[in-house]
Amino acid sequence: MPTLSKAKKETQEILKWGGISLVIIFLFFMGIRFISFLKDSLSPPPPPQAAFGKLPAIPFPNQVKENISYSLDTLTGFLPNFSDRAKVYKINSEPPTLLGLDKTRQKVSSIGFKSDGVQIAEDTYQWVDQGASLQRMITMNIFSSDFTLSSPYLVTQSLQTFSTLDQKDRAAEVARSFLSSMSLFPQDVDESKTKVALYSIAGSALIPTSKISNTKIVRVDFFQKNLDGLPIYYDRGISSTIDFLIGKESNELKVVDARFFHKNISQTSSTYAIKAASQAFSELQKGKAYIAYKPDNTVEFIIKKVFLGYYIGENQQDFLMPVVVFEGSNNFVAYVSAVKDEWISN
Repeated sequence: MPTLSKAKKETQEILKWGGISLVIIFLFFMGIRFISFLKDSLSPPPPPQAAFGKLPAIPFPNQVKENISYSLDTLTGFLPNFSDRAKVYKINSEPPTLLGLDKTRQKVSSIGFKSDGVQIAEDTYQWVDQGASLQRMITMNIFSSDFTLSSPYLVTQSLQTFSTLDQKDRAAEVARSFLSSMSLFPQDVDESKTKVALYSIAGSALIPTSKISNTKIVRVDFFQKNLDGLPIYYDRGISSTIDFLIGKESNELKVVDARFFHKNISQTSSTYAIKAASQAFSELQKGKAYIAYKPDNTVEFIIKKVFLGYYIGENQQDFLMPVVVFEGSNNFVAYVSAVKDEWISN
């Protein structure tokens, strides 16, 4: 039977050799990092490809500039260190075709719009769902299939209150089926990111609610998958460009308002030099950012998160380009174009 002094000595030996092992492991990994550092110093990576030449500026929507002040309060207390480059992707656009109008008629017919379409622009037509009590109207580009759908849902008396949580869960499926009926549900949607929000209606306005018994509208937002590990952000910040409002009429869930603007991102890409987070933050402070979302009458924000993402909006885009995303208090979201200015055409 071991004595107390012998057990103590053995424990000390174990701790000693254990400590020596940890030091060896630490030195081993530090050596690897040092070798990697020397390799990068002696053989720096090639410059970004910039294969597309100078790029057009990101087509952010026009907005009125405001005097906004910002303070920084990230988790680390500092701005992040980005890589010196990021990928830019070519966006495929649908070429005009003589069959565009016929195909679009088939799409809108599949969701109940049987009337004759009215041309309102060179490539845009409008249909009215005349047979329904809720007068819905859809406006669609016959080549890209981007569309908006509207109705007087805020003032109609025919909308019913949602009654069960099951109906809330079904709202996302109604939106999904709506797009699938037109063969438009995108393959690059990440359904795990889908957002569902509840609203009541008061004074002809949507009011957020947490109770299903007060719910007249369920909002569904679909978001695209991350690309190169970076999230895709949209022109309205906290919502996407594929969003639906679902109402209940005659005990049936139906789309009463929608926005569908989807960009077909190709696999063709090229790396471009990007700005440091400090430069992007300086541009934000100077009013050179696009404000995707901020509460009305608020001009002071605390920036909590700073990271890279990609931007997609309603406007025509030839390239999917990286942005520096700033998220802050009160759901504030803003973007600064990440590609260095020398690679942006004037």
